[in-house]
Amino acid sequence: MTVSRLSENRVLIYLGEGDMRDFSLDFSRMGNDDGYSMGVLSRLSRTACRDKGISTGGKRLRVEALGMSEGCYLLVTVGEKKKTYRRKSGTVCYRFTGAGLFLDCVAQLCRAGITCAKSAAYEWQGSYYLVFGYPALPRQARILLSEFDAQKSPAATAARLSEYARVLCPRCAVSVIGGKME
Repeated sequence: MTVSRLSENRVLIYLGEGDMRDFSLDFSRMGNDDGYSMGVLSRLSRTACRDKGISTGGKRLRVEALGMSEGCYLLVTVGEKKKTYRRKSGTVCYRFTGAGLFLDCVAQLCRAGITCAKSAAYEWQGSYYLVFGYPALPRQARILLSEFDAQKSPAATAARLSEYARVLCPRCAVSVIGGKME
């Protein structure tokens, strides 16, 4: 096994036939679906980088392999840790200033086929609320809600509503209320 540092974040590893045999690697089987090969390549890459003075802690490695008749070359690139985005969880809450706007909007949502199973309706302090148990709504639903002057409320409002507000419909509010209006 020969290791050469190419730059501040790249290492080139050459594995000869003997190295491939010692590590029980077969170039034709190397791939993301071969857990054993991926584990060996990961350990080899991290060790080679550490030996050449490249820090790998908390960073991602990209390994590219090129098969040769007598072994293979591995180009290892150390990059910044990939940012992960967590999908928001929780609810989306909309407030209507009047019952007429609320009922018209629910009827339109139902006619448009937007019958969210996780939806509830509340009345609190003279306003009407539609609470959706999803992190986001389809574009068509957001457009309809804005046409009926529904104001998006903070997610904390949904928790407050479940404790203090009068429940109009605890679940499937769009289909239950909208279905009765047709």
